[in-house]
Amino acid sequence: MKNGFVKFLAVCALCPLAVCLSRSGDVPEEETLSASLYSAYAKTWWQPGVKNPKKTFHVDLKIMKPALWRMVYCNEKDARLAAHDSTGGRSGVLCCEDSLLMEELEHPVLEMECRDWLPAAGAAWVELKGKIPCIIGKEEALSEGLSFTVGQKDQKKPLLLKDAVLEDDGRKKDGPGSLEMSFVRDGDSGGVRMEVQLKSSRYMGILRLKLTTPEGAPFPAEENSSGCSSSSGEYSWSWSYLLNPDERGKVHVAVNYMAGLERVNIPVEIKFGMSGLVRDSEKGE
Repeated sequence: MKNGFVKFLAVCALCPLAVCLSRSGDVPEEETLSASLYSAYAKTWWQPGVKNPKKTFHVDLKIMKPALWRMVYCNEKDARLAAHDSTGGRSGVLCCEDSLLMEELEHPVLEMECRDWLPAAGAAWVELKGKIPCIIGKEEALSEGLSFTVGQKDQKKPLLLKDAVLEDDGRKKDGPGSLEMSFVRDGDSGGVRMEVQLKSSRYMGILRLKLTTPEGAPFPAEENSSGCSSSSGEYSWSWSYLLNPDERGKVHVAVNYMAGLERVNIPVEIKFGMSGLVRDSEKGE
């Protein structure tokens, strides 16, 4: 059992810096990205007899963007922010914790962590500087529709998402994947649950599914849940729908995803003050 305390930093000032995406000329305000401070807190874990307990400094950055753009991917390996405080002591380096689900948020929040560094006890402010490499999508696209038989278990079909992948050299490539569908009885509602999975070896800006009848009308299904996960180099997006138990026939499935991909660097230069520290307690295994 570990005991610890958390120090929360109250933000009293922040200075977001916008980044222009065009390579030349003036950029309209509606075509910019910017990062601003969403929250910050420090954490120290301790155990009896441990002289140098683990220390971490956490910062959440809100990424503001045009309404139709999406943050498709953030390069966690290269996203680094230098952190230093007003005392001029040793600085720290903030790294990304997780960004796979950023596209689920209207305004993505990027979680960053600095290990073995905290602002000094008497610090008046903390400043963050660096850049966040990421891929954005500027437009939505719709894949071809694939036909599945309602009620038939373990169906699987290949699917290509045109220009859904941006390579390191800037080339756009089609995203390879497969759609899988199965049906199980839902014990709570007495109906049928339709499970759909999109699997791919490449991470893509997947938004949602479009379900229609063979005639093009909306397919009668109620979305119950959705999610995204990764394991051993494979990415998976899943959706669960509730159907009427008497539903039969065919369902056409198409995938909405982000295209118009572009690699950008969001420069960050944020300074925020601290009005005080509040002691709390936390326990963990």
